[in-house]
Amino acid sequence: MPTGTLIVQTRAARGAIPVVGATVTVYCPDANGVLQPCITERTDMSGSTPPIELEAPSLENSSPYEVPPFSAYRIDIDHPDYRPVSVLDVAMFSGITTKLPVTMTPPRSVEEQRQKIIINSAEVGPTGSGVR
Repeated sequence: MPTGTLIVQTRAARGAIPVVGATVTVYCPDANGVLQPCITERTDMSGSTPPIELEAPSLENSSPYEVPPFSAYRIDIDHPDYRPVSVLDVAMFSGITTKLPVTMTPPRSVEEQRQKIIINSAEVGPTGSGVR
């Protein structure tokens, strides 16, 4: 099956500081469509993962008048100094490199330390990647 490439870019302090050593876990659908952890990488000194190859349907027979076929993945980002983040429905297209910028937020309290931030990339508006 063809693939697309994902690079996760983690930043903090309004984008000024790369988050080094964050664990990035990609969840892939199994044969029943249930998401399972399939790839784990760590961010480097620039706050980015190495390129991650993920299956994506071919664009070969797609129509220019329809939404191109894609695969959707869940991406979890975790670092002990920041709140964990889950990004849902990250679209991957065949032959395309997707750069996923993720802002990491330090907790304001002990109670907030492990409260996950969930971003649905299919949503429209400032929290998602949809157009508005």
